[in-house]
Amino acid sequence: MVIRHMRKTGLSLTTITLLAGCGGGGGGGVAAAAMNFVTETLSGGNFSAGALSAAAFDSFAAFESAARDLREADPRYFLQKIDNWYVETDGVTGPTGNEQLFNSYSLAAARVEYAHAAGITGRGQTIAIVDGDFLSGHEAFLGPDPADPSQLSSRVLSYLAPGNPSNITQEDRDHGTSVASVAAGQSGTMIGVAYDAQLLLSSYSSAQDLINGTNLARDRGAVVQNNSWGFPGIGATGENFQALFGAGRAYEGYLGALRSYSSNGVVVFAADNLRTAGQSSIMEALPLFAPELEAGWLSVISGVPTYDNERILSAERVSAPCLQTARWCLAADGTWMAALATNAASYSTEPVIGTSFAAPVVSGAMALLAQAFPNLTPHDLRARLIATADNGFEGFNATGRLEVIPGSGFFHDYSAEWGHGFLDVRAALLPIGTPVARMADGTAHSVAQPLIAGGGAAGDAVARSLSAVPVLVTDLLGGDFTMPGQALAAPAPVAPVAERLWPAMFGAASRSGLIRAYGGGEMSLRQGGVELALLGPEASGGAGMAGAAPAMAAAIGQSLEAAGGELFIGLNIARDDGTLMPGIGGDASTLAALELAFTRDVGQGGFIELGGTFGVSPGGSGAGMSDRSDLRFNAFRIEAGQSGVLRAGDRLSLGLSMPVAIIAGGAEIALPVGRSASGIVHRSIGIDYAPEDREIDLSITYGTPFGPGGELFVGAIHAFNHGHVAGAQDTAALVGFRMAF
Repeated sequence: MVIRHMRKTGLSLTTITLLAGCGGGGGGGVAAAAMNFVTETLSGGNFSAGALSAAAFDSFAAFESAARDLREADPRYFLQKIDNWYVETDGVTGPTGNEQLFNSYSLAAARVEYAHAAGITGRGQTIAIVDGDFLSGHEAFLGPDPADPSQLSSRVLSYLAPGNPSNITQEDRDHGTSVASVAAGQSGTMIGVAYDAQLLLSSYSSAQDLINGTNLARDRGAVVQNNSWGFPGIGATGENFQALFGAGRAYEGYLGALRSYSSNGVVVFAADNLRTAGQSSIMEALPLFAPELEAGWLSVISGVPTYDNERILSAERVSAPCLQTARWCLAADGTWMAALATNAASYSTEPVIGTSFAAPVVSGAMALLAQAFPNLTPHDLRARLIATADNGFEGFNATGRLEVIPGSGFFHDYSAEWGHGFLDVRAALLPIGTPVARMADGTAHSVAQPLIAGGGAAGDAVARSLSAVPVLVTDLLGGDFTMPGQALAAPAPVAPVAERLWPAMFGAASRSGLIRAYGGGEMSLRQGGVELALLGPEASGGAGMAGAAPAMAAAIGQSLEAAGGELFIGLNIARDDGTLMPGIGGDASTLAALELAFTRDVGQGGFIELGGTFGVSPGGSGAGMSDRSDLRFNAFRIEAGQSGVLRAGDRLSLGLSMPVAIIAGGAEIALPVGRSASGIVHRSIGIDYAPEDREIDLSITYGTPFGPGGELFVGAIHAFNHGHVAGAQDTAALVGFRMAF
């Protein structure tokens, strides 16, 4: 196959030589690899516990602007926005006018700029590159000197020159230099995927060179070994495997080196470039014949996607399909302006195109993830790339499903054409599945459910106490990331003030401050100055919390004549579900409160009523919590009114109230805040449950007779610091009518 490039203005044609899988397999296309849909589980592998539950960031929202600036304004990135190139498949030299034109932006298609914007550059990681040869002194392989960052030094840790240099051509040196620059290049001209990573460079010119380079990658701890080469025309068959790797064969020792390296590291092989291939080439398909390699193996095909900022929309394949390698295959755009070996500052003037340059995109991504997730193994990182590959685009037809880590329960669809789909670096850095916070008692708490109930009486106190606490959470594939501590807390339930206005207009059935606070209907009985009220779980109007029993409340009180008026003394008892009192781990709270109210007529149809609730929620120990103190709370109300204001029988009332709020008390909870060599580090965090600002409600109501047996009511209420949150406000007005029958 010959790949050509055509610029927008004029014609400038370049032939690109591709070393990866020249020939191989013949015709037949994807149909030759059609298979029944199967669900498979990977065998073996060096995986960490919870590898699918790690992430470096909970969101990239904070980096969106910086990523856009890199993508749209940085000339080193924009260099890779390559328009109007085409693939020649009819054997005709030069454009005929019938070519399909492609537009590529390989960095953006793989969302690499998001990693760079967030400071993930591959620093501290090592990529091994096996290729024809290299200009190891190219400026693209320089970087800040660790001893003196103001100076540049080579990032090439080791360069194993070809054992048979007479076989090496300039084309070999250009190819290897270009591949390495895609994976890890950086200069004033271009930027590669993991541009701060270090490099191990070695040749494929002989079996011994391959052994030496692979052992070097193992010994130097390279997270990934990139291979943009293959055996031309040698398909993935058992006979070919035995001929190359069988006992006493030329590459038997190389297979042993691959087994040793891939037991921990990850080998990446470029697939064939023949679009009509019906059989994979032997190297990318090696795990078919040596299954122990699969957990450390990836094959890469090349495709050109169309996409928006969220996902791949559609794609055109410009290489062989994944075929037999589908279980361990990814796609990336292999169209690049890369470094060349002409001199230390030379770059291609026409793009290098093909799977040779798609593979190092994946290899660079491995280095990015290795920096972001230092606690994960290379096999874990490979699993993350597979688990987050974008396969939701038009034309992806799944033929199988793989459990990416044995026992994880996380399956990812793959297809014979596209494998698991397109590389998505941004997604691989974000949480996979539902993250969990691993608590000090060994339990794993899903962040899909709040761990801490905010409690309406606490306002924003819980979120305020946790706002500066970075909590370590782990996603389904074992990667760690931090999230603000308040993300573990359920927002405090805040009822609209209209719910308080209604009983003020029509008269509350109970004078219990707690039952009023829950805002629900209740059963009540008044007889001979004694008042009894009950609030059942079906009637309570609280938000509640997962794992807690529904709220229930009971009140009993006695009215007495005193000081020329009526004194009410009552006792409130409640079981709270997180509606009023904060709680941890679904624990319900017990509340007890004293209710005092005094009502007195002041003559000429006037009245005044004062009320207060004074209570406590006993402390103790609960799930994930130690030494919760007693929580003291109170509420106040005052109402004054006058009858006969505008007409006989009417009533005007003005009210001021302070809903139930905690005035003292808190708790401590041990939260995961980091990771050390010995495991997750927990820190005891103190939470003050008392809000800084109390809610104050002002209300006015007016009721007047309306028609035979009817009453018309009008009211308004305004809340300052609504929900005990400074500056929050809420206003409501109601008109109602009541008819007696």
